[in-house]
Amino acid sequence: MAVRHLSIDIETRSSADLPSVGVYKYAAAPDFRVLLFGYSWDGEPARVIDLTRDELPHGLFLALMDPRVVKHAFNAMFERVCLSRMLGMPEGTYIGASSWRCTMAQAAYWGVQGSLKQVAAFLDVDAQKDAAGTRLINKFSKATAKPVAFDGGDWGRFVAYCARDVDCEMEVAAKLPGPIPEREQGLYVLDQRINDRGAGVDARLAATACAMSEADAASSKERLAAITGLANPNSPAQLLKWLQGRGCPVESCGREALEAEAAREGCDALAREAIRLRLASAKSSVKKYAVARDAAGADGRLRGCFQFYGAATGRWAGRLMQLQNLPRGRLSGDALDDARAFAREGDAEALELLYGDVQDALKSLVRTVLVPREGHVFAVSDFSAIEARVLAWLAGEKWVLDVFRGDGKVYEATASRMFGVPVDQVGKDLRQRGKVATLALGYQGGPKALERMGALAMGIPEAELPKMVRMWRNANKRIKALWGEAETAAYAALRGGGPQRFARGACRARKDSSIGGLAIDLISGRSLHYRGAKVSDDGSLSYLACGKGAAALKVDTYGGRIVENVTQAIARDVLAEAMVRLEEAGYEIVAHVHDEVIVEVPADRADQCLGRVNALMGNVAPEWATGLPLRAEGYTCTSYRKE
Repeated sequence: MAVRHLSIDIETRSSADLPSVGVYKYAAAPDFRVLLFGYSWDGEPARVIDLTRDELPHGLFLALMDPRVVKHAFNAMFERVCLSRMLGMPEGTYIGASSWRCTMAQAAYWGVQGSLKQVAAFLDVDAQKDAAGTRLINKFSKATAKPVAFDGGDWGRFVAYCARDVDCEMEVAAKLPGPIPEREQGLYVLDQRINDRGAGVDARLAATACAMSEADAASSKERLAAITGLANPNSPAQLLKWLQGRGCPVESCGREALEAEAAREGCDALAREAIRLRLASAKSSVKKYAVARDAAGADGRLRGCFQFYGAATGRWAGRLMQLQNLPRGRLSGDALDDARAFAREGDAEALELLYGDVQDALKSLVRTVLVPREGHVFAVSDFSAIEARVLAWLAGEKWVLDVFRGDGKVYEATASRMFGVPVDQVGKDLRQRGKVATLALGYQGGPKALERMGALAMGIPEAELPKMVRMWRNANKRIKALWGEAETAAYAALRGGGPQRFARGACRARKDSSIGGLAIDLISGRSLHYRGAKVSDDGSLSYLACGKGAAALKVDTYGGRIVENVTQAIARDVLAEAMVRLEEAGYEIVAHVHDEVIVEVPADRADQCLGRVNALMGNVAPEWATGLPLRAEGYTCTSYRKE
C-alpha cells in the first residue's frame, strides 16, 4: 500500500497571545478553536474545511491519528499541538510526532531559515503568502470581547488565504532538494517529545519574582527621575544628553555602552548612579520569570522552549524563556539557596540587605524557577569544553588533545604554552589569560574577539591583546592552519576543482548545484548548506540567507567562520547522539542548554542515575568520532542551577 501524504495548514482563534505564551498555552486557552482546516492529499489542489460550519470529515480525523499517513506542515509543532487540542486530547498529551514532517525544519536543513513568508520569497515560490494575511489574522484569529462574524467578504478571503498557505508550503517543499536525512528526522521526533514533556515551573517563585522586579524597577525609575530631573528619564535621547552634559563620552544608551561607561575610572559619580538605576529598571533577564509564569500550563509545566534546527549549524534555538541565553549570576551554593528562599517569600528587603541589589539577586535565581516533578530531582550533565575538544580534534592539535585525555586543564596548559611558564607555575592571572584566549581565538578572532569575551573587564590591558593573539596562534599552529585549509577548500570547490577534503578528512567541501552554492559534508553524516555561495572578483567569499524582507541577505564568510560552523555542528551532533542514548535508556530529558542536558530522575535513586547519565553522555563517543576525547560531568539539584 502506497504511503499517503497529507499537507496541512490551519487557522485558529484564541484569546492567548501566541508570541508571549507559545503554542501549548495558546491552544490550552478555554476559548481556543480551530477555524479553518486547509489540506491537500498527495499534492492535489488545496481544499479548506470551514470548521465554524462543518465538522472535520471522519477520514481526515483518522488520518491525523494514523502513523502510516505522513503529515506535512510548516512549523509542524503548531498544527500538531493545536489539532491535539481540537481532537479533545488532554493537556500534556499530544499527537505523536513520528509521522509528521516539518517543512520549516526541512528548509532550514537546506540552508533557508526563516518564516514561511521569508522562505517562500527566498525560494521565489509562485504561491507566496498573501500580504493581506496579517489583517485577516488580526480580525479573525485574535479573540477579543468584541464578537466577529465568520462570514462575508473578508471571511471568504481568509478561507482563500488558508488554501494559499497550503499551496505555498507544498511548493516550498518541492523546491528543496529533498527531505531531511533520516537521522535528523529521528532527532526532530525526539525534539518534539522533549517540547511536549516540558519542565516544571515554581509558580510561587515566578510570581513573587515578577512582583519584586516590577516594584524595584518602578522605584529605580523614580530615583532616576529625581537624580536627573528629566521629564522622561526613560527616553534614551534625554538621558544620553544628560550623561554627556556630565562629561560622559557615551554615544548611545545601549547596555554595553552604559556598562562600559560606569566601569570607567573617571566616570562622574552621579552619572554612574544614574546608569545603575537605568540598567536596574530595564534588566531583561528577570523578564524570564514573567514568561515562566504566563506560559506554564495548568499542570505547571513550561513547554515549547526549543526550536529544532534553529541555527544554520543545526543547533537548537531557544523560544519563550530562551533557555539558551540564561544569565549565570553571581550567587551559588548556600547563598543561592538562601536568596531563593527569600525570593519565594517576596522578601525584597532581605535580598537588598544581603545581596545589595534585588534585580541582581533575581538574575542569579532565574534558572531555579525550573523544578522537577514531585519525588524527582534534576540530573544535570554537561560536556566539558566540547567546542575546544572538537576544534582540536578537527585540527589534529595533539598537545590540546593530550591535555583533554589527561587532567583536562586546558586553560592552564594554554597559558603555559603561550607564556613559556611551567604549567604548575601558572597562577590566577595567567590562567585567566589562557581561558579568555581559548574561548575567543579558536575561530580566527583578533583583539576585538578578546574584548567581546570580557578581556578588558578581567583587567587585561588593551595594549596586551594583540600580543596575546600572536602568542595563542603560535601555540596552536594546527588550528591556525585549519582556517586556511577550510577557506582554500571552499574556494577550490566553488571554482570547479571538485570535492575538497579538509580537517584531516572529517569535512568535505563541494559545489552543490541543487542549492546553487556550497555544501560541506560532515563526518557525522549530514551537511551544512551555503546557498548562493560564490567567490567574488576581489577574492572574498559569501553566501545568501533569508533577509527580513523579500530580498536575500548577503553574508560574508572566511576560513575561521567556516571552522566555527563545522566545529559547532559536530559538537551539536555529539550532543544529539548522547540525547538519543539517554532517551533509549529510559531517561526523560526535560531541557537542554548548549552542551548540557537536564533529566528528571527519581530522588531516591539520584546518585545512581547521575552516574549512568554522565556515562551515557561522556563515556561513549560516536563511532564516527574516533579519537575525540569526551568528558561529561554533572550534579543533581532540586531546582535547576549552574554549578
